[in-house]
Amino acid sequence: MPAPKVQKKLPQSSSAELLAAANAQRQGRLAEAETLYRAIIQSEPKHWQALHQLGSIHLARGELSEALQCIGAAMKSNTASAEVTSNYGVVLQRLKRDDEAIEYFNRALMLKPGYVPALLNRGVSQQRLGRHEEALANFDRVIELDPSHAKAHYNRAHVLQEMRRFDEALTAYIRAAELSPDDTDIHWNESLLRLIRGDYREGWKKYEWRLKRPGHDNRNFSAPLWHGQESVAGKTVLIHAEQGFGDTLQFVRYVPLLAEMGASVVLEVQPALKSLMTTLDGVSVLVARGESLPAFDLHCPIMSLPLAFKTEITTIPANVPYLRVPSGNIEKWRTRFSRGEKPAIAIACSGSPGNEENTIRSIPLEKFAPLFAHDGFRWIVVQRDMLPDDLDFLASQPNVEHFGAELSDFADTAALISQTDLVLSVCTSLAHLAGALNFPFWLLSKYLPDFRWLDERSDSPWYPSARIFRQPAFGDWKSVIEMVRRELGSLKAAPRT
Repeated sequence: MPAPKVQKKLPQSSSAELLAAANAQRQGRLAEAETLYRAIIQSEPKHWQALHQLGSIHLARGELSEALQCIGAAMKSNTASAEVTSNYGVVLQRLKRDDEAIEYFNRALMLKPGYVPALLNRGVSQQRLGRHEEALANFDRVIELDPSHAKAHYNRAHVLQEMRRFDEALTAYIRAAELSPDDTDIHWNESLLRLIRGDYREGWKKYEWRLKRPGHDNRNFSAPLWHGQESVAGKTVLIHAEQGFGDTLQFVRYVPLLAEMGASVVLEVQPALKSLMTTLDGVSVLVARGESLPAFDLHCPIMSLPLAFKTEITTIPANVPYLRVPSGNIEKWRTRFSRGEKPAIAIACSGSPGNEENTIRSIPLEKFAPLFAHDGFRWIVVQRDMLPDDLDFLASQPNVEHFGAELSDFADTAALISQTDLVLSVCTSLAHLAGALNFPFWLLSKYLPDFRWLDERSDSPWYPSARIFRQPAFGDWKSVIEMVRRELGSLKAAPRT
């Protein structure tokens, strides 16, 4: 093994500039720090500290290509630095190149056994690749080195949750929260675990931590936040959508209840949902996000309604359908979609690419091939946005129809699926749309379900028309598709009207 490269002593002027740059960087004056680091690099192109720290600034800004270039150059100039080598892996991790990232975390740990950042990040990449036992071993090793390392306890809880070792995961979350009581991710992920298990009393309380998470779309209204603590009779209450379409579709069910309590409800939703929401009872004023809001006395984010109503498993408001298909859209799709004698099945195989869970909740369309081979059904893909690989596969399937480009909004989608016999969907908005319409749907669920589908159930207390097919192991969509294939034999076309 070659001897580590010895770094020559820095010139005094360079050392002073490096110190000034580091101070500016530490105080958040990144533009100033960048200028100083670039000046050092201009005079000493292989100055590994300046290259490394300039790369760190690029990484903090999300400029990943620049970060990779700078930290890579620093690593070439100093092959003996575990920190630089590990941070090169961090950039690869941010680029979602986890297999490559692990190689550099391994190198860093060869240079410095027990280097905690490399252990933590190696575990994160292994977890993202579904190598849960290996990930857990890394987090356990960090805790062995530093029992009070809150991030390691949190990561340990998260991977145990994905392994469905729920009791251990909850204990780890609680310990992480003791060590870092203001960490929003710890509390929020603990809430998801509690909700999956049906612990709604504590789960909904903890779920409010989402409002403190960086990047959450919080609204700064002068009107007070309503959490069910006061009467709404005679008051105007704004209910505003947050997060995804599916969240809005699931939780607008509370609006009629709020109206029954005497509130005048202003409902603000995503523009693509506005037409469909005209069929929801209890709405006094319907607004699309971006339109002017009327005056209101109180407001409540839509995902806080279960807390405001103190929802338990036994009190879930499941009076369906609470949405209906607008009549104009029904007429449009009766004309456009000619129903035949074969049962028609509507499919959504992936969700929004912007969702951080999309990779593990989505199913490549080619995995549906065993279903498409059955010529006793009519197959219709009803999602607008398709991944490139799915589009390529779709082009090779003459017996699969795709109406995505013709769906202008959710009212259109609702009308189209109303002409079919079954919705087959991963955990995405189409499933919630079908459920809100009380339309039969089969949910294809990943191994660790989204919190709203609970655990180890084939039904849903939120949607009486649901049937759930769950992965028996992480990433095992083949078994799910086979379960669906077997059950499709009992599906018959609904009577034509």
